Formats: sequence, C-alpha cells, structure tokens
Amino acid sequence: MNYTEAVNFIHSIPKFRRPLGNEKLAKLLDHLGNPHKKLRFIHIAGTNGKGSTSAMTAEILIQSGYRTGLFTSPFLEIFNDRIRIDGSFISDDDIASYTLRVKTAMEENDAYVSEFAFVTAMALLYFYERQCDFVVLEVGMGGALDATNIIETSIVSVICKIGLDHTQYLGDTIEKIALEKCGIIRENGIVISHPNETVRDIIQSRSADKHASLTFAENATITNSGFIYKGKQYKLSLKGTYQPQNAAVALEIISAMRKLGIKIPEKAVTDGLSLVKWGARFEFVTDNIIIDGAHNIDGIRALKHSLLSLNRDIILITAMMEDKDYNSCIREIAPIAKAVIATELDIPRCVKAEKIAAIISSINISVTVNTNPEQALYNALHAAESGTYGKNTVICVCGSLFLAGETRKFFS
Repeated sequence: MNYTEAVNFIHSIPKFRRPLGNEKLAKLLDHLGNPHKKLRFIHIAGTNGKGSTSAMTAEILIQSGYRTGLFTSPFLEIFNDRIRIDGSFISDDDIASYTLRVKTAMEENDAYVSEFAFVTAMALLYFYERQCDFVVLEVGMGGALDATNIIETSIVSVICKIGLDHTQYLGDTIEKIALEKCGIIRENGIVISHPNETVRDIIQSRSADKHASLTFAENATITNSGFIYKGKQYKLSLKGTYQPQNAAVALEIISAMRKLGIKIPEKAVTDGLSLVKWGARFEFVTDNIIIDGAHNIDGIRALKHSLLSLNRDIILITAMMEDKDYNSCIREIAPIAKAVIATELDIPRCVKAEKIAAIISSINISVTVNTNPEQALYNALHAAESGTYGKNTVICVCGSLFLAGETRKFFS
C-alpha cells in the first residue's frame, strides 16, 4: 500500500458506524496492543479555539524538551498535518504503513470503525511507537461519544469555548452541547475551562459529579504584541483578538501540569507562545490577505471583532457548508465588508455561490459570484491593488476550513 492508496482507503471508510460509541474502537486498539493505555494525554474539547489551544500547549511542551504528539482535525492542506510529533507531520511512508497495519487488524478481527476512529487508532499507535512523552489530543466532535474519548485517563481535561455547532449531532442548545463536551471529564481528574459564562454551571456540576478539580481561565488583556494574564505580559505569535483567551487556557493547562511535578521552564512558556504557528486562524499569508477557518456563529463573531480591530477596508471571499448555520454567519460578517465575493468548493455539501450571493444582496452589500476560489482571490487582489474599495484594503478568506485549506495551497 502506498500513500495515495492509504489516503483513498481512509476516505472510503464511512463517517459513522452503528452502533455509535467506542466499543469497536476498543476492540481494534486491543488487537493493536492498547497503545492508548501507555501514553499521557492532554485532552482538549470545545466548539472554538481547541485547535489553537492544542497548538500552543504542544509548542510549550516541545520547547520544554518533551517529545510531543499533536492530533487535530480536520487537516488543512494535506492529510498528514493532523498527526504531528514535535511539529513535524507524519511522513507519507508512515501513513501508508500505519494504514495497512490498522486496516489489517480491523478486517481480521471484525473491528470495523468510522473514518475518524480509524485515524485516531493510527495516531495513537504512531505516538506510542515513536515514544511520545505527551500527546495533545484534540477532540474531533463533541466529547462523550468522540473516538478520542477512548482514552481511560488524561493529565488534564480541557473545555475550550462552547458554542453552537454540529447541532444535528450534539444537540440544538448550547446546554446540550456543553453536556456532551463535558463527557471527557475524568473521575478525580483535573479540568481546565475557558470562562464559558453561559454554561459555567454545567461544567461545574459535571466536574463535581466526577470529583474533579476545576479551574476556569481568567480574562486575558490584549496588548499590541500579545496579552497580559495574571499580571504577566506575553508575546503571542497567533493573531486575532480571540487568541489571548485561548492562550490563557493554555497557561492554565501548563500551571496544572506543573502542580503535578512536570517540569516546564518559564522560558519554554514564553518561547512557545511567541513561536507557535497554527494555520487558518486569522492567519496573515501576506500583508493584506487573511485566512480564517471560522464556520460557526461564535467563530464568525470572533473573526468580525478581529477584522474591525484592524481599522482597514475589507473585501471578503467566502464559501460555506450546507450543514452549518450559513445564513446567520453570512448576515453577521458581510455588513463589515466593502464588497464580498461568493465562491464555492467541489464538495457536495458546499452551499452554491449564487445562494450565498442572494443572502448578501438581500442586505444591500456589494457582491459578485466567482465559483473558482483561486480566480476569486485574483479578482479580490486586483480590486485591492487598484484602490477600488480603499487605499488600505485587506482581503479575508473565510467561512470554511476547506476553503481556508484550498487558499493556503495557492501560497504553498
């Protein structure tokens, strides 16, 4: 099996298997030697910010000298970027090798799992065999029923900002979603949470039920180069007005680990925050092009706040998926733009560009349709350089991580 065959096989696996839950995954991992029982995890759930928080936490641990695995989803540009050790993607050869091994174990033992569970099994085996000291494990969706919740223990269970997303699977209220995400809390464990004011009582109640200690991150104060947290100033490489609060959660994770006797030098903390990279989160790929993967209403509001803080004229390029609340998201973000280019991706669940354009036109915002994302970007660049919409125009590509990933490829 080569790399292309491996990735094609993975994508051929059904997204969901019945019955839901991790019984089959447990069986599969048992036949792989139960690698998840031999690793130490920082388990991170949430609707928004969990990827950034995971990246910051991992970078601090790397700077501390620990061999650190990082598992995230979805991938941005290539499949490999969701499985990393010390910042390096898993190789093509390892993708092929581990896919074949997990596929064989799955088929020989009637342990058929979903696509995400399959990749989770691959990652856990890879991290164990590469002797990771710690694994920062990002939840895929929800918490209680997520494949990553196959782990039996974690050093810290983390609840990042909770909002409305995946409502068809997790529940149609923020309270139901919070309950699902709190499913990663362990008996007598340690819980770190984003302030999460609207569901604070639920997180407190679930932590108490599990006899787990709970710390809510305090509010971070934004500065020109980073933020201030608990009286200490930090530089932060990740842009966006929402990132300091994610960094505050990462700092509380590190604090909890230190209390357990894990050595993490202060220099590793400051270096980690100033060096961390995380794509498609208010990412400036040039001086006037921002890529952001925001795709739910809370993420879009955070993006909007960050864009307004620039005090620049804005051109938006957007595409969204049908299973998101695209109507609300578009109506939230479009009014801050001088113009919008509606585009689309060759994905069955992508909203047609004309449909997006109709929503934008209904709120009297200038909009054009270009179904080719690359050409849409060229058109936006031409408008920006010509000064059509102002002399200091910034282009923001947003609405979908799939669009963000495709756009990043143009610059790779």
